[in-house]
Amino acid sequence: METFAPGKSSELDELEVKRQKVIMEYNQNMLNELLRENSLRPVKVSQVNVLGDNLQFRDRFLARQLSPLLKNPGLLTLKSFLQKVDTTAYNFTKTAAVEQVTSQLDASAFNSPRSSPEMLELVANVKIKPVKKLFMKIGTNVGNGEGDGYLSLQWRNIFGGAETLTFDTNMASNQIGTRNRSQYLLNYSMPVLNSPDQKIDILLYHSSRFIDYTTYHEQIVSGITTKLSTNYLPFENRFNQELSFENLLRAMSLEPSPNGYRNNSLINDYFLFNAGESPKSSVAYSISHDTRNQPIFPTSGHLFKSTTEYSFLPASTFLKTTLQLSQAFKISNSLSMSMATKLGFIKGLNNALIHPMDKFQSGGPNDIRGFWTSGIGPKQMGLSIGGDACFSYGLSLFQRIPFLSSDSNFKLHYFLNSGKLINLDTSKPAWGLSNLFNQLNTTAGFGIVYAHPAARFELNFTLPIAIHNGDEVRKGIQYGIGLSFL
Repeated sequence: METFAPGKSSELDELEVKRQKVIMEYNQNMLNELLRENSLRPVKVSQVNVLGDNLQFRDRFLARQLSPLLKNPGLLTLKSFLQKVDTTAYNFTKTAAVEQVTSQLDASAFNSPRSSPEMLELVANVKIKPVKKLFMKIGTNVGNGEGDGYLSLQWRNIFGGAETLTFDTNMASNQIGTRNRSQYLLNYSMPVLNSPDQKIDILLYHSSRFIDYTTYHEQIVSGITTKLSTNYLPFENRFNQELSFENLLRAMSLEPSPNGYRNNSLINDYFLFNAGESPKSSVAYSISHDTRNQPIFPTSGHLFKSTTEYSFLPASTFLKTTLQLSQAFKISNSLSMSMATKLGFIKGLNNALIHPMDKFQSGGPNDIRGFWTSGIGPKQMGLSIGGDACFSYGLSLFQRIPFLSSDSNFKLHYFLNSGKLINLDTSKPAWGLSNLFNQLNTTAGFGIVYAHPAARFELNFTLPIAIHNGDEVRKGIQYGIGLSFL
């Protein structure tokens, strides 16, 4: 009787996996060859069927998503038909009303007598799996001396047209000492005229949080925002635009500091003058072009985003604009690089003063590394008061860790950051904006990056190269968590 050692069994398993891989590659190559040879063959869509369980969509909504297949069904080639099948799937995906969409193509049982012999008559079966109508998530977060409880509720596809109502709340335990005391958000979202490419959002919100990087105070914001935006995917290579109208009431309440962190128990005149309630109404327009393969840790593609905001209430009248540029590219299988630049400007109109919550802040683990959060820029009594104009750029190099695969989410990180934050000086030409690009703060360093699907984690060693008097430097170990980094 022949016996096999454990090592022999694993070798057979590996051979079987390789065999299956070869078969799949062969079938895929054969399919690609058939599609290439018949790409110009005429195709007629004789029928489109929508399949699935618990489909509660309006007819007009379904017709709009299926419009690529329903439009000109008899004037297609096989190549253009398959492109329309993909477009239909993307339409459903962009509405966020379906969890899964698949397409199956069958030959028509009855061919039209007027069709040529070369004509391929097909039946398109689109199978849809809708998202769950009700969703709830509840939990707690405890860490870094802070704690809170959160609740998230979603009611989706309310009227059969991808409408979504979301309620998010976050309640903090003040005994633990968290910065965020409470947050409430109610968001109603729906496509515009059933279109997958345009949507409208109506948001009602209230938030209360403590600010500890300057004069210790509580910021309370309550308001309503309406947004009209496009919803194009990166591979569509189109500009996304957003027009928003915001009305809010905000308040700043000076509080005694619990620990004197960064001398925040001091009260400077700027925050004392702006304490109390302040209304704000503004309209903002943004345009962006994003071709990155992933937003959190991109290895290819670019991002361009420009936002302009006009606030028009007498007590808070200003014009604010920001520009963000980034480019990522792969050098080799184990090496990639990213470059990013940010530029911002705000100017009060009609001699109006700028509220602290509208000012720019600079410095921190997610911004210019090697500085404390908001540690760069104008100070009063040694405390940050924000700035009217900011400039920053970053260069990052990511390398595979030698003992890990190139697909690992852990990478070695080398960076160079530089930037500046200033206030405008109306007594100088062009308000002194030329100073924004002179004598920049500069830091360099290295560390480890972990790219999680939900966020990016960095642990770096930072070294300041050029700093200004009064800026708060964070030399040595610094860690950051977030979705966007310089």
